[in-house]
Amino acid sequence: MLDNAIKIFDLSGKVALITGASKGLGKAFATALAEAGATPILLARNQSELEKTGKEIAQINPQCTWYAADITKEIEVEKVVNKIIDQFGKIDILVNNAATGRINLPPEETSLDQWNFVIDTNLTGMFICSRAVGKEMIKQRAGKIINLASISGSIINKGVHGGSYEVSKSAIAALTRALAVEWAPYNINVNAIAPGYFLTEPNIKFFEANQDFYNQVVDMVPLKRIGNPNELKGTVIYLASEASNFMTGSIVVVDGGYTLW
Repeated sequence: MLDNAIKIFDLSGKVALITGASKGLGKAFATALAEAGATPILLARNQSELEKTGKEIAQINPQCTWYAADITKEIEVEKVVNKIIDQFGKIDILVNNAATGRINLPPEETSLDQWNFVIDTNLTGMFICSRAVGKEMIKQRAGKIINLASISGSIINKGVHGGSYEVSKSAIAALTRALAVEWAPYNINVNAIAPGYFLTEPNIKFFEANQDFYNQVVDMVPLKRIGNPNELKGTVIYLASEASNFMTGSIVVVDGGYTLW
């Protein structure tokens, strides 16, 4: 019985493209999928960080491959997708993780360039990747797309600025639902993970520089701590596996209870 229960999460033979995979949550997602048996294809802009992470994950799955590309550039994304199809013949899983962080400025001090950078990276880049991979999944009549949303898509975070970030994450939730409906006839599941505060590199630096804010966040989390990126591994495996076959358009909140208040 236990073997059958575990088998439902087995991703052996699956090909997974993970964006923003060189560090942070993207690295945790790529590692988790490799550990579950999938062949991870890593995409990020920083070649040196990407190569370092790729070599680490190749210790889990030697077929791990990586490409440097900017998700906001259509041509670069399409080239990567074509290379993956040429090499592996399919893409079973897409994890749209790549994003830029919060620009911690009040709206009246935010330039249009700063606003556009956040929206273009977090939202438009995700659409570009989803469209390129979605075309292949439609041909395959199967696929799993997992978008990285945020609790910031449903709340306004206390103690920080940056409306462009909240707006981008809220739009990701809408994009997830829209694609879920559009691509359901092709057996493509589209869901999103909405994390709370996690100990990624940017967050650690921000917390170190803003101890009062760190204390405030911990106080607002019922579990009284910040999440570890590895604590999202189970969620991404679930959404990538057949265990979630009857689930689409959902936003899975993983925040230690932050949004319960």
